[in-house]
Amino acid sequence: MDSLQPTGAERFRAALRPGWARTLTARRAAAAALAVLALVVALTSRPSGPQAQVLVAARELGPGGKLTAEDVAVRTVPAELAPQDALAKADEAVGRSVTGPVGAGEILTGRRVLTDRTAGQIRPGARLVPVSLQDSATMDLLRPGDVVDVVAQRKDDSPAVLARSATVAVAPAAQAPRQQARTAMLAMSESEAHAVAAAALSSPLSVVFR
Repeated sequence: MDSLQPTGAERFRAALRPGWARTLTARRAAAAALAVLALVVALTSRPSGPQAQVLVAARELGPGGKLTAEDVAVRTVPAELAPQDALAKADEAVGRSVTGPVGAGEILTGRRVLTDRTAGQIRPGARLVPVSLQDSATMDLLRPGDVVDVVAQRKDDSPAVLARSATVAVAPAAQAPRQQARTAMLAMSESEAHAVAAAALSSPLSVVFR
């Protein structure tokens, strides 16, 4: 007659078979472990240090057309990466134009977007030329929309007017990185732009306000 007592093998298999209580306990332990893991991930991925909201190009942009709300996006970046003149809201750029090609994701600044006053004064077909003046005090006086004549010095020390009624599209930054010249962006005709760019290679430039 067979014994009603379970054999050792049967007891071993019963211990391995998950019962309701053991299953519930295992599920609770797994849920707790996942909660702890999610908390660790959240804490380690959270940005540290001060943050700043900036406006970036949502796609590649080019000069000429007016920006729309679909062309820009607001992003949060570490404050140390945000330029001093970075735009922060879409309405600061919508309806305006950029001064040159802008890559997708690039932070938009006051130097990269034309003001309403400036855009209305730039003549059709104008070219933008970066200009660094010899007199830093004059650079401080330049404001977007100012109209100036660009003057260079000939070899005989006589003045040569390279461009007339050029418009200041972008004023120079208040400060520039060490060993980097401060520049202003001036809008002028194509021929004048070529003359100014060539002269800047060998001659200091000055401007006369109109």
